[in-house]
Amino acid sequence: MAAEEGVASAASAGGSWGTAAMGRVLPMLLVPVPAEAMGQLGSRAQLRTQPEALGSLTAAGSLQVLSLTPGSRGGGRCCLEGPFWHFLWEDSRNSSTPTEKPKLLALGENYELLIYEFNLKDGRCDATILYSCSREALQKLIDDQDISISLLSLRILSFHNNTSLLFINKCVILHIIFPERDAAIRVLNCFTLPLPAQAVDMIIDTQLCRGILFVLSSLGWIYIFDVVDGTYVAHVDLALHKEDMCNEQQQEPAKISSFTSLKVSQDLDVAVIVSSSNSAVALNLNLYFRQHPGHLLCERILEDLPIQGPKGVDEDDPVNSAYNMKLAKFSFQIDRSWKAQLSSLNETIKNSKLEVSCCAPWFQDILHLESPESGNHSTSVQSWAFIPQDIMHGQYNVLQKDHAKTSDPGRSWKIMHISEQEEPIELKCVSVTGFTALFTWEVERMGYTITLWDLETQGMQCFSLGTKCIPVDSSGDQQLCFVLTENGLSLILFGLTQEEFLNRLMIHGSASTVDTLCHLNGWGRCSIPIHALEAGIENRQLDTVNFFLKSKENLFNPSSKSSVSDQFDHLSSHLYLRNVEELIPALDLLCSAIRESYSEPQSKHFSEQLLNLTLSFLNNQIKELFIHTEELDEHLQKGVNILTSYINELRTFMIKFPWKLTDAIDEYDVHENVPKVKESNIWKKLSFEEVIASAILNNKIPEAQTFFRIDSHSAQKLEELIGIGLNLVFDNLKKNNIKEASELLKNMGFDVKGQLLKICFYTTNKNIRDFLVEILKEKNYFSEKEKRTIDFVHQVEKLYLGHFQENMQIQSFPRYWIKEQDFFKHKSVLDSFLKYDCKDEFNKQDHRIVLNWALWWDQLTQESILLPRISPEEYKSYSPEALWRYLTARHDWLNIILWIGEFQTQHSYASLQQNKWPLLTVDVINQNTSCNNYMRNEILDKLARNGVFLASELEDFECFLLRLSRIGGVIQDTLPVQNYKTKEGWDFHSQFILYCLEHSLQHLLYVYLDCYKLSPENCPFLEKKELHEAHPWFEFLVQCRQVASNLTDPKLIFQASLANAQILIPTNQASVSSMLLEGHTLLALATTMYSPGGVSQVVQNEENENCLKKVDPQLLKMALTPYPKLKTALFPQCTPPSVLPSDITIYHLIQSLSPFDPSRLFGWQSANTLAIGDAWSHLPHFSSPDLVNKYAIVERLNFAYYLHNGRPSFAFGTFLVQELIKSKTPKQLIQQVGNEAYVIGLSSFHIPSIGAACVCFLELLGLDSLKLRVDMKVANIILSYKCRNEDAQYSFIRESVAEKLSKLADGEKTTTEELLVLLEEGTWNSIQQQEIKRLSSESSSQWALVVQFCRLHNMKLSISYLRECAKANDWLQFIIHSQLHNYHPAEVKSLIQYFSPVIQDHLRLAFENLPSVPTSKMDSDQVCNKCPQELQGSKQEMTDLFEILLQCSEEPDSWHWLLVEAVKQQAPILSVLASCLQGASAISCLCVWIITSVEDNVATEAMGHIQDSTEDHTWNLEDLSVIWRTLLTRQKSKTLIRGFQLFFKDSPLLLVMEMYELCMFFRNYKEAEAKLLEFQKSLETVQM
Repeated sequence: MAAEEGVASAASAGGSWGTAAMGRVLPMLLVPVPAEAMGQLGSRAQLRTQPEALGSLTAAGSLQVLSLTPGSRGGGRCCLEGPFWHFLWEDSRNSSTPTEKPKLLALGENYELLIYEFNLKDGRCDATILYSCSREALQKLIDDQDISISLLSLRILSFHNNTSLLFINKCVILHIIFPERDAAIRVLNCFTLPLPAQAVDMIIDTQLCRGILFVLSSLGWIYIFDVVDGTYVAHVDLALHKEDMCNEQQQEPAKISSFTSLKVSQDLDVAVIVSSSNSAVALNLNLYFRQHPGHLLCERILEDLPIQGPKGVDEDDPVNSAYNMKLAKFSFQIDRSWKAQLSSLNETIKNSKLEVSCCAPWFQDILHLESPESGNHSTSVQSWAFIPQDIMHGQYNVLQKDHAKTSDPGRSWKIMHISEQEEPIELKCVSVTGFTALFTWEVERMGYTITLWDLETQGMQCFSLGTKCIPVDSSGDQQLCFVLTENGLSLILFGLTQEEFLNRLMIHGSASTVDTLCHLNGWGRCSIPIHALEAGIENRQLDTVNFFLKSKENLFNPSSKSSVSDQFDHLSSHLYLRNVEELIPALDLLCSAIRESYSEPQSKHFSEQLLNLTLSFLNNQIKELFIHTEELDEHLQKGVNILTSYINELRTFMIKFPWKLTDAIDEYDVHENVPKVKESNIWKKLSFEEVIASAILNNKIPEAQTFFRIDSHSAQKLEELIGIGLNLVFDNLKKNNIKEASELLKNMGFDVKGQLLKICFYTTNKNIRDFLVEILKEKNYFSEKEKRTIDFVHQVEKLYLGHFQENMQIQSFPRYWIKEQDFFKHKSVLDSFLKYDCKDEFNKQDHRIVLNWALWWDQLTQESILLPRISPEEYKSYSPEALWRYLTARHDWLNIILWIGEFQTQHSYASLQQNKWPLLTVDVINQNTSCNNYMRNEILDKLARNGVFLASELEDFECFLLRLSRIGGVIQDTLPVQNYKTKEGWDFHSQFILYCLEHSLQHLLYVYLDCYKLSPENCPFLEKKELHEAHPWFEFLVQCRQVASNLTDPKLIFQASLANAQILIPTNQASVSSMLLEGHTLLALATTMYSPGGVSQVVQNEENENCLKKVDPQLLKMALTPYPKLKTALFPQCTPPSVLPSDITIYHLIQSLSPFDPSRLFGWQSANTLAIGDAWSHLPHFSSPDLVNKYAIVERLNFAYYLHNGRPSFAFGTFLVQELIKSKTPKQLIQQVGNEAYVIGLSSFHIPSIGAACVCFLELLGLDSLKLRVDMKVANIILSYKCRNEDAQYSFIRESVAEKLSKLADGEKTTTEELLVLLEEGTWNSIQQQEIKRLSSESSSQWALVVQFCRLHNMKLSISYLRECAKANDWLQFIIHSQLHNYHPAEVKSLIQYFSPVIQDHLRLAFENLPSVPTSKMDSDQVCNKCPQELQGSKQEMTDLFEILLQCSEEPDSWHWLLVEAVKQQAPILSVLASCLQGASAISCLCVWIITSVEDNVATEAMGHIQDSTEDHTWNLEDLSVIWRTLLTRQKSKTLIRGFQLFFKDSPLLLVMEMYELCMFFRNYKEAEAKLLEFQKSLETVQM
């Protein structure tokens, strides 16, 4: 992060910001971070510098660590599972032993301390646990210090040099040191903070700053301690800010709620406290302790200090006197020299600028205070620790007087309020300095916002980050604001513009850093001042010079958005000249620097590089001008002359400038006007290639150009000459002459190493490539990646191509190597690979892989190339990603099943050692499955049955339910969801209950709860109040199930009654009082009947009763006003005071009423004292058998009733019991009932539950439900279409459609045609509404419903879609749709007239011999009813390959029948397929293959000896010998060789034929002899 360091230095160089600068905010990207890495981080992150790394705690408690080193740039990351509560990077500032491996200290879930070390080299991010300390070990360390506490809370305060400060139980400081190796943890110090007793449990935040611990209490106090010895230093009363603010503002202070967090500046001057009311208070600690000195508890008395001089200094020395005077109570200047006086005046002037810093700080008496720059706990005594007291008090008095004049600087309390309308979720103080405070606050739906609060001006500057940004906390003294945006790690700077910042960065940093930042952020190069160029030249910074010149390239182009030619058209020549003249001082400076450094030997290299940069800049400017300007006017010419003069001056410093042709003669040819060359006589005897080779090797390229110019040869051009030279290099490499090839490249000005590497990686010549690989390996020119690439290419060639010698007679290698731009050459090589026939040995070309191709292949690609050629035993050594992709792409189900079976046992270490397959994970399966959807679902189903699911399915609960439905549904004996957990921590039962609630699946939820016997006792999710409030019926369901589980508990009945009332009164909480208030008096009285004790206890209104049944008597009286008798009975108006009220209940009141007999009613109520023993002991209901038998009117419900209620299983059961058992003609009855169900479904097509019930009922009856499903779908499409296009009411449109459907069920043809027209219009409208292309595969799939409708109702197929295709000339969709749905050829041909004339002709030719196919059920029946003779005739006319293969399976002698068809159809492929069948004769298949592969006249000659029919002929060796002789006579040996390669690839005769071809066609007798010897050896092997 060099850019980050430079940015920090430039930002700090900016100093403090004033009021005017507050409006400027500059965000900039420092390090790009991949999006996938960003998505895994938590809500905040913590930055660690040197080396750079980022840590973040996720919501799940895992710790994500991201490397930001230059080698990784966000690519290296690791995840520590945890869970963790807290972590802290090791503070490495001013460390004596800087390390490249950062460490962090993490606090685990069980108070376990873990130290991790990270290896960030080579773009990695590997974590190693250096040390761990368990909770028990930590407890023992505390107990050993004689502190008896139980570990309840822990916070890490600091971590430096393997030492850490821990804050335990909010009152104990434990200072420990972690060992380097296996030693035990040592305790450096441990003590209990002297906190007030009431404050221990009220601590809400702490901060350790420079060895001082600040503790914030919710009581409104800040306690300050020295962590070295636990000294109670001071305390701050936060309640005083109200009094001080009131005194200063003369008004009521703003209300500030409880404080939540604390932040202290590094100089210990300012503390910022954040409250829960979205406000913050800044406290100047120096002013506070001067105003309240009694709150500073640790103050050293200077009089008690012994006055001792420094060691080794004489008492009479002035140094000793000056030291002692610092401890005196008064000030006196001992040194009266003029230098001392000037120094004193200088200090006075400096101190007058910052009044507060003049006085001694409040922490002057703390001897153990750390310096702001240190990161350790070393002690230091500051110079202001011995300021005399008279100076301190004098400064304080002056300060008080000045503060009386200016209210702002003298205020110790300052308050920041954020607008209440914005309602931040979390306000956090990131950092504090003596002048500013930096905050982050999050607003719902808006994300984070950065706020800078100026403590001097009280100004606030906000910068919104958006919703996808993460704040980053960083340690250090500088107030740097880091955030993680969508692009990466960014820095927010306040008070600077882009140009100001880059100029400062150029001065304090480097030009390369500036260039990197501009490139990362997409900034244009800013204008750099000339003094920056001067400084860069003086410091030999070529990157600064290069950046300066690049920034001046755009001075001639005023607009970067327009093209260069347009710019020159609109740019005046005056402006061009002026820009050139403004550039003269910089060019003079560059020329002067080149001139001065050129004469110095030690500066020669710098001079050459500076010269190269300057000349390139000047040449480019002139080139751009002449490209886009045809003629130069006066001003442009002056500008060009200025630039040319500098070029001419600088050319004299070029090392290889051709001042003079050394061998040229001052004689000129009159005709050519060119000098003659000394070597002309010698070169005339050589070829032009030899001339060029000699000229290059002897550094005489200009002479060669002159020579060729005299001969008018094209090589006089340097480009042509260099091209021929490169060909000479290639020829030398073919001859293994590396020395001459290197010399040629060097003398032509090329980088020899680079060019040889390029030739090696781009050549297709194997000899040159292998030769260069050996040479370059010896010189160690290859990187590790390139070495691995070379080994991989050799491995691929060995696996795929085998070993064979070069055959230069067959192929000659090209004279070129592949360049990066020659894509067509790459394509030709690929084409040759694709057309390569592995069986053709004599046409085999030596195909080689270009190394540059393999260099760009990643590890996954390389393994994918190797996998098809390796044995299954080697699978384990390959990555699971590549292997899984390979197996699934080839649908290798057998190996996939084996691997999955092993994957399900990969849980123990022992099993991992014995595995035959690599380790498989769910992520590998999710990201690398390449098979079709069917196999993918089969794989996932098999995994799901064992409880393994994809993460994507677990995150999407509907997808998870879909997967469960494929393996048995959610209601089964063993549901494989034991380990299922949502992000909220819910199990599967809870999530499924929530799903049913969100989708109002009451019946399914009831069955689900019943199946798994879920109740609040075993499923606490059922008791969630928020669910009961959102879904009252859910509470009623739960309470009713509770009643069913315990019928004797009246409280459960009462709660169920309240839940029932909640459904009626959803606005308020259901209680007897709320029912009365809502006017439901009778409902309230009925509910009280279920309460224990009845109405009497409700009226008594006892205090200890439940508030849900408690009723105010006055409220009950008011509610009973409409019922005066009941009111009088419950509340008698006059009762003698001396007579006690009679013990009477409502049951006594109704006892005299004749319809009621309380002795036999309400026996389940405990308040009914009149009940007798045989009364009802439970609440009667309408389903009680006794009541049903006595009083119920029983009506038999048939299947139609249940279908109308959406209950198909009940309908089917009712039909079986009531009708089908008694029927004598069951088939006719089933058909009749099916028609009735069809009519019911159509009449209620708009109700999905009834339609689904009818479909299910038909399937249960064994009838096809397709017609009902199609017609209901059609009806809904028509209904939607008419509702969108008609103004009538929905019910009227629905009834009209239902009426048409009833006629459709009766079979009215007119109605069917009307519905078809409406369906076609509705389909077009639906396609338009979905914004689907009118003619496409998606729209064609929607028209499949129309075709189905026509077929089911025996109508002519709809041609609306085909007509539109024809009108649009979309012949492809026309053919696909008509073929897919089997349209009759006559219908298709009639639509050709709508095409354009050209396409009409093509389609008529295509459809000319189109056979007729059955398009309806009638046609199919006709085909089935054909006689066997007609079918046999159709078989004879069979020409389709698939028809032949299908017929083959029905024949008894399949392979022989295929051979007959192969001869009949002249199809060699059939003979190949026949050889694959069981029992096939290879000789017969070979003979038939040859006969069908050659020309007709050759086949006739070869079969001339056969007397009988070829269909009945049995092929044998005699036939093969005749065919052999005939083909050799006709010189058809290649066909013969290919036939043997197909059917007898191991036959020795193949070698004889290859020998024959080598002799006859290639005259290669040496190879032929080798083949003959190989044939002889094979015969000997056969004989043995």
